[in-house]
Amino acid sequence: MTEPTTRRRVLWLLPAAAAWAAVPSFADAAVPAPKGFLLRDVRIFDGRRVIERGSVLVAGGHIVAAGRLPRMDHPVVYDGHGRTVLPGLIDSHVHSYPEGRADALRFGVTTELDMMNDPAMIPAARAQRRSARKTTTADLWSAGNGISVPGGHPVNAGWEMPRVTAETNIPRFIAERAAEGSDYIKFVSEPGGASFPLPTLTPRQIEQVIAAAHRLDLLAVGHAEKRSVFLHAVEAGTDGLVHVFWDVEATAADVRLVARNGAFVVPTLSVIDFGVGALELLADRRITPWLSPEQEYFLSQIPAPRPELLRVAMANVRKLHEAGVPILAGTDAPVRANAYGVSMLMEVTHLTRAGLSPAEALTAATAAPAHHFGLTDRGRIAPGLRADLVLVEGDPTSDITALRDIHTIWKNGHPVDRTPPSARASPPRAGVGPAGTGG
Repeated sequence: MTEPTTRRRVLWLLPAAAAWAAVPSFADAAVPAPKGFLLRDVRIFDGRRVIERGSVLVAGGHIVAAGRLPRMDHPVVYDGHGRTVLPGLIDSHVHSYPEGRADALRFGVTTELDMMNDPAMIPAARAQRRSARKTTTADLWSAGNGISVPGGHPVNAGWEMPRVTAETNIPRFIAERAAEGSDYIKFVSEPGGASFPLPTLTPRQIEQVIAAAHRLDLLAVGHAEKRSVFLHAVEAGTDGLVHVFWDVEATAADVRLVARNGAFVVPTLSVIDFGVGALELLADRRITPWLSPEQEYFLSQIPAPRPELLRVAMANVRKLHEAGVPILAGTDAPVRANAYGVSMLMEVTHLTRAGLSPAEALTAATAAPAHHFGLTDRGRIAPGLRADLVLVEGDPTSDITALRDIHTIWKNGHPVDRTPPSARASPPRAGVGPAGTGG
């Protein structure tokens, strides 16, 4: 399939007015790409813990050393005083296309985990994530075609993909998805609601999907937003759920079941908030100068408010987190007033309001998804790992909103041009270069 086909499959998620204009194209940013650099005297959040003052040495697109390093000279030095560096963010639930991945990177999301999309994009995505060359887009892992039934979710026209029927040989069907390049298997357990019921996979089919994925050493993750199907997926052995259920509050028995079975949860509170977070981002002056026209459009698509859903979902996140269930940060962008990259800054805020500490929310956006999805070269600041880094003003481990005040982003050790596409002719923001050249 062609890339425009991929974009069309993603945009089914949006209101029809999303086709108001062509998606902007992104040229490679004309930013110098030093062979290496030293980030000095900076607070380091390494994905799990905080080093109050240290340095990070980068060369060849990878981290050479990090922590309390001996004083050293380097031809390219960044001043970290009063700032915090953390690993590039990992959005654990998106529906992506290349231009959206450029928007993601400009807001510090250096890796996206796509949860249903055109498998034709996977070979190029794999080539990019193996490379340490300069890129203007976030790296991508993808489920490719999701596992659903005819007439089931996703229901919108334009999303053509193989579907499971009663006659389907499920092990063969999953093997075909693996042959297409799916990095993990995403199944859909979505019965709809009383006013809009949907056909969906049977419990037995879900069990077969999970077992078939595991025989191929692939993770199986599920879309299950209602309590009954969520808990069945857990009992069936799913590795993770890429939403939290929001129809009712979890009981103590529900929480014990999830904790006992070891599944992780990507709550996607940003898509359950029905635009509350989007309005907060649009009012934040640390955010608005850097938004692309497309991000502004997505954030402005505010549906009718449903505050009770966010309340229930947050209560369930709090209970699961307190029980030790792994929580990963993801947005479901570009669905329902979510935009690539920028909505992750809201998602981690939601997680803190649901009971995670700021440091735990940052782990949910860095080391935790890297661990659970087996991304062994990223998610932490440690020697040998990829130099995907975000430098922010202040301390997001004590005030999570400090993550919105981004100073510099590096992808594969190369500085990222944050200038939004509508302002490419304007001078770059002062202070984005190494110390001594504007910052």
